[in-house]
Amino acid sequence: MRHAAHGTRTSTGGRLRGRAVLIGLLSLSLVAAGSSSLATGSTDDLAGDVPPAVQAEEATTALEPATEVEALDGAVPEAPAVEEPAAEEPAGPAPDPAAVAIGEEPDRDEIADEANQEAADEQAEGPAEGGSAGEAAKPRATDAEATDVAPMAVPSPGSTSSVITVKVGGDRTDGSSVAGLDGVTLRLYEGGQSGPTAPVDADWATCVSDSAGDCSFTVPETQESVRECVWWVGVCLDWRVISPAGENRDRQFWVVQESAPGGWYPNTSLVTGAANSQQSTAYRFRTGSQLRAGNTYRSGTHFMAGSGDQTRDVSSGRWQVSRDNPQLPATCEAGIDVALVLDLSGSVANAGAVGDLKSSAIAFAEALEGTGSRLALFTFASTAPRNTSPSGRNYPDLLPIDGNLSTIRQRINGYQAEGGTNWDRGIAQVAENGQRFDLAIVITDGLATFYGTGTNPSGPGSFTRFVETEQAIFSANALKAQGTRVLAVGVGDGISGDAANLRAVSGPTGYTPGASANTADYFQTGWHELAPLLENLAKGATCQATVTVDKVVQPYGGTAGPGMGWTFAATRTGGDGQVVPAVPQVTGPSGSVEYTVRFDRPDASAATVRIEERLSPAQDAEGWSLDDVRCTVNDRPRAVTVHGDAVVITGITAGDDVACTFTNVQTLEPGISVVKRAWDVASWPHFGLPHGHPELPAGTGVLDGTTVTWTYTVRNTGRTVLHDVVVRDDRVGTAHCPTSRLEPGEEMVCTASGPVTPTGP
Repeated sequence: MRHAAHGTRTSTGGRLRGRAVLIGLLSLSLVAAGSSSLATGSTDDLAGDVPPAVQAEEATTALEPATEVEALDGAVPEAPAVEEPAAEEPAGPAPDPAAVAIGEEPDRDEIADEANQEAADEQAEGPAEGGSAGEAAKPRATDAEATDVAPMAVPSPGSTSSVITVKVGGDRTDGSSVAGLDGVTLRLYEGGQSGPTAPVDADWATCVSDSAGDCSFTVPETQESVRECVWWVGVCLDWRVISPAGENRDRQFWVVQESAPGGWYPNTSLVTGAANSQQSTAYRFRTGSQLRAGNTYRSGTHFMAGSGDQTRDVSSGRWQVSRDNPQLPATCEAGIDVALVLDLSGSVANAGAVGDLKSSAIAFAEALEGTGSRLALFTFASTAPRNTSPSGRNYPDLLPIDGNLSTIRQRINGYQAEGGTNWDRGIAQVAENGQRFDLAIVITDGLATFYGTGTNPSGPGSFTRFVETEQAIFSANALKAQGTRVLAVGVGDGISGDAANLRAVSGPTGYTPGASANTADYFQTGWHELAPLLENLAKGATCQATVTVDKVVQPYGGTAGPGMGWTFAATRTGGDGQVVPAVPQVTGPSGSVEYTVRFDRPDASAATVRIEERLSPAQDAEGWSLDDVRCTVNDRPRAVTVHGDAVVITGITAGDDVACTFTNVQTLEPGISVVKRAWDVASWPHFGLPHGHPELPAGTGVLDGTTVTWTYTVRNTGRTVLHDVVVRDDRVGTAHCPTSRLEPGEEMVCTASGPVTPTGP
């Protein structure tokens, strides 16, 4: 009698070597011929009754609800094992183990390889690197510690689907926690190890984050294959696929941001690397190598984590998005409250720029004098503040600048530089200060290399990864959420390249020559240019513009240089604003005068200003006249038209820096007279008239070959100095003169000697 038994299982393992099994079984016993079939359910239906060699290949655990806001305690999150559902109890009686097998049974080598891979995966899912070399990652906060956190709205996977979920962060809520952000659209992309290539064309490949910051993709078709085994006399002769594995099983995707909600902007790339290896790195993440039905894969755990001090894409597991930069208060009367945040890292000292930093900070405070503004000082290096001594402490209380400039100078002059760069805490300490600031100016000379609180922060210290900037973004978001406008100022060679990280903590608009400093979010400048930049920032923040006039004079035949004693007047001829001082000013030794245009509101109309040069009678008599006027607005040339001795500049707004150079030259007409006389003397060794010797009047006859002396009385009859005066006689050559320079009205006598020659027949 023939019978066959059919069994099914799901499997991703290797193919059963049926012939070898058949031989092995036949060596033990011979079963009567016949055939029958038995079809079984899934692996879960047969768990516990299948022989060890063919049991289900994946252990499973029950899913527990997660929390809405996970604590980011200063370390990259740990990576626990993949969350999988628990196996169900067997449904009904199981077939005889000797007569049924489930799926394709892998050979023992393949079983060993898979076990080794799982062990490697478990090792990779251990605590991620989050600090400097040799520093262990800090433990994650427990659910009990996160008392204000609600469960995440992450969907549960089904029997044929998996869930990929990304946590999106917004504002920092304390030193180690970040609130979720809703409305961020992420999408799954195709692509290999080198990066994404094209978006996945399916509805499930797009997600929008909810109020907890959870953005989840439910990926279908991630189940195992279902196969049928045909048995004969207790031996599996062949396997036939009943249902193939899902097309998305173990598929890897790239997660890419497609949009941000209103009031926020994305950062599609960030700068990573050491000082000598900085590069723009695309902000996207590839999911892990496993994608299997019933499992949930989380950012910061199964992907978007990583380790290594020089691994560029090490992340906190929270997707960063930047909050829009607030505008300054809509008033120009009461002054502003400013937090000046100074980078006192060791690189500032190494660049020899501590003095530049101090003088620039003081110049900023001085520019706010008389505006009713208040100033607080914050510092950072590896930690924030840099230290608690006068060389690095904070002065967080707002101090009126008027009447306290000497105190502010003393405090700033006491600062010294040492340590790394922690943008995160440098900015967070301002947000946590408890005072509201209108403006926070963060001055730094390099990218962030540390993050986190305490005396032992996390980070490599000499390399910038995603995580260091991510944490700074969350802190900046918290500060901007309070209504504080954040201006990031990168100064020096260490931050002169790609400005993506400055942009990420401030806003999308960088300063460019010709633009108003009042409209920019971030700046890149040199140490020597820092002071005037901060002065312009101060004036722009208080609804002011600066107009500087430089005087250059070019004497006739002389060298151009600064002009002292020249008078200029500036008046508003159109638009809004008041020009101060309202009286003409006279240039000093530097050849410069300065005016300020003050506006009464931020949205005031642009001003039109007329600058006029006023010559004194003496300057006019000396023949001076205006030759050229060149103007710039915010370091960009501005075309102007000269009207007599004046120019008109239009479109001046708060924060503008206007500079005009007036060049005057002497244009007097030169004059000269020459009187030639002959004397009866062979030579005359001295300049001047040869007294004692008879003069030979014109027409006097002398013998050919007689040597006589000629004199040439040269007089400057003009109104300007004559230079390089030379007398040449076509009969006797060049005369000898006592000087080559004659002042107006001055004369000299030049002499020449030679024989008389006939002039003709």
